[in-house]
Amino acid sequence: MSQVCACAISNKTTEERSRETRRAAELTQRIHSAGNLSVKNRTYHLKTYYSCFVASELVDWLISSGEAEDRRNAVQLGQLLLETDFIHHVVDEHNFEDGYLFFRFRQDESPQEAMQGPSVAYIKGEQGTLISLLARKKPVLGWTYHVFALSPSNKMLYQFKSELDSFPMKCFTLECVSVQPFTPKNGGRCILQFFMNQPTGRVKSLCLAADSSETQFTWIRQLASIGVEIMPSMEEEDSLIQTAETIFEFEALDIENKLVPLSQYSGHVTLIVNVAST
Repeated sequence: MSQVCACAISNKTTEERSRETRRAAELTQRIHSAGNLSVKNRTYHLKTYYSCFVASELVDWLISSGEAEDRRNAVQLGQLLLETDFIHHVVDEHNFEDGYLFFRFRQDESPQEAMQGPSVAYIKGEQGTLISLLARKKPVLGWTYHVFALSPSNKMLYQFKSELDSFPMKCFTLECVSVQPFTPKNGGRCILQFFMNQPTGRVKSLCLAADSSETQFTWIRQLASIGVEIMPSMEEEDSLIQTAETIFEFEALDIENKLVPLSQYSGHVTLIVNVAST
């Protein structure tokens, strides 16, 4: 069940996040120390899920142990464990609920899954994190929608299938990256074209798009705040074409799809050839 999220920036402070994480860690330790929450392999619709517990049974335990006053309070504690990344739904389709739903402690994950990265819920708790639904352009497949999270603490961009995912599909470093925005005049997607900055020039990498200029601007602002270079927009480049006095004011893609500033050829005899085929 895919979750659609609005563009949002976390305003939770580092101190608040630390208190929540500490509280959740202590609660998790007490649950494991008690040893009477049933964690085992379970089968549902002919599929087996390893090392998991039933949400309603954790609610029962939280009340009987005195951790929660009632079932509503117990659900809030379960959600705290989820949002601090101590538990997750086995197929990442539910927040914590009082029902026959399978959840797993992160410490019970297989080694392969444990190393795949943070959950959306965990990243949400970081101060300044930006999360929203964006379209990603891929060869052949075209545009597909995913949840993207920008983590300012480690300058990473994470791609998730939904807002409930316990680990990312893809991780992109934002070190040595530039972004060029483009907003079509006749409507349509508002583009964010990412480039990897290399010694020989810029290389096109990730291409994302927002459904509104407001969401695009929010991403530009947050990317700039963590040191990502924001290039002149395509509209500004079109304006440059009208006012440029020499070709050395432009950049061009070379045969390896790297963006090369023509200014490096200034002072040399330069031959421009149209190599487009018909």
